[in-house]
Amino acid sequence: MRFLIRLTPRLLLICFLAPFASAGGPLVVGAGPAAGTRPAFGIDGKPFTWNPAKMPIQYRIDPGPMAANTSGTTVIDHASGVQRVQGMFGVWQSTPTASLSFSNAGNLLPAGAYTSGDLSSAQQFDAVIGSCRSGAQNPVIFDANGSLLNALGLPPEVIGFNTGCALDATNGYLTGSAIVMNGQFQDRVTTSSNLEMTVNEFDEAITHEIGHFTGLDHSQINLDLLLELPAVCDEDRLAGMPLMFPFAFCQARKDAGLPVLSHDEVAWISTLYPNASTPSNYGTISGTIFFADGISQAQGANVIARLLDDPSTSEDESRRVAVSVVSGYLFTGNPGQSVTASISADENNTDGDASGSRNTSLIGYYELSVPPGTYTIEVESVFDAFVGGSGVGPLNPPARLVGDPEFWNENESAFDFPLQRDPIIVHAGDNITGTDIILNYQFPRFDQYEDGGAFVDTPILPPVSPEESMHA
Repeated sequence: MRFLIRLTPRLLLICFLAPFASAGGPLVVGAGPAAGTRPAFGIDGKPFTWNPAKMPIQYRIDPGPMAANTSGTTVIDHASGVQRVQGMFGVWQSTPTASLSFSNAGNLLPAGAYTSGDLSSAQQFDAVIGSCRSGAQNPVIFDANGSLLNALGLPPEVIGFNTGCALDATNGYLTGSAIVMNGQFQDRVTTSSNLEMTVNEFDEAITHEIGHFTGLDHSQINLDLLLELPAVCDEDRLAGMPLMFPFAFCQARKDAGLPVLSHDEVAWISTLYPNASTPSNYGTISGTIFFADGISQAQGANVIARLLDDPSTSEDESRRVAVSVVSGYLFTGNPGQSVTASISADENNTDGDASGSRNTSLIGYYELSVPPGTYTIEVESVFDAFVGGSGVGPLNPPARLVGDPEFWNENESAFDFPLQRDPIIVHAGDNITGTDIILNYQFPRFDQYEDGGAFVDTPILPPVSPEESMHA
């Protein structure tokens, strides 16, 4: 289960339910042909997406009201709810550099215990999700007063959730997904047991879930905002913080006069669903993150490309324009081995989890699509609390880097100055490769007994004179 957690005086949750590992960019990545007892799973190292030849993606909406109060009085009727849902999908569809479209196909189709009308019971939910798994429909379900989520055993703090229903494991396509939203957050009642959100807060929370629906994972940018937990987030850092950030704690982006999608989402949705204009609007930066031996690839580091700040403007472009991914995002989080216990039903000690390539050259590899400009590249740890439903990247729990953050520079080594940052100029259509970072302080390798490289001691410095020592 995945969660987007809202940190305020109250605790609000958005769930993402899916059996596959996350990637800190794309949500599900192909493992390739069958091996051992592991069946074939998509195209090796290629993210799962909806089939671009079958656009628009059709979804169907619960015919009941979007929100109702405890007395049963409708607060947001069906027609208004449909209009808002269409607007949420439209946020993603309107990305000019992405070929992605959606269509409202009408009310939910009957399935088993669900025959028609407002979907309100766990039995009806199970039946409709079953039809989603068979590829019959992609449901959008209104839980008008929170009773359905309660029947499903979810806490009242859950705003809504997305669950992937079905995949085309042969061709690497998403084929079924469902969204449930908790109308209790929009019933215009605020008590300790009945929490409320603004319209924009709620709509952006569900738009986040539609991001998962399209195949996007969580992203981490401007983490310092979370560590500060301000009552109101400053516009520069809020602008760069992804809508797909695992925790929600700032004011709605729209309320701050910002686009709902950050540059990170726009870049990634354009990467997964490129159109004819994508190459003329993006270039790529790629490389590998290494441990200090310069040989072992480091899996699970958060990599961020930031636009260089323009001192002639009042805005801080380095905080506003940023794109991120986790190193090794195309490689599996568990390649399969005989030591640790099985983590879930979809992985085992022998064959690992279902998602992600087994191509070892992809360990520690990253690739970022960025708009033309001058960038710096930095690495940092994924935040310790981003685990399970709030995960970022293929590792759970995330890796902890020593001495982060660290920036790329032209003379990369394990002994350089970690904060030395050299600019990288990106033009539209560029494919800049080999932007590798060797982590300082990270001397342990995945297996320190492997051949192929030796540990290197810190360079011996010249003796320090007594006078210099006094001023050190």
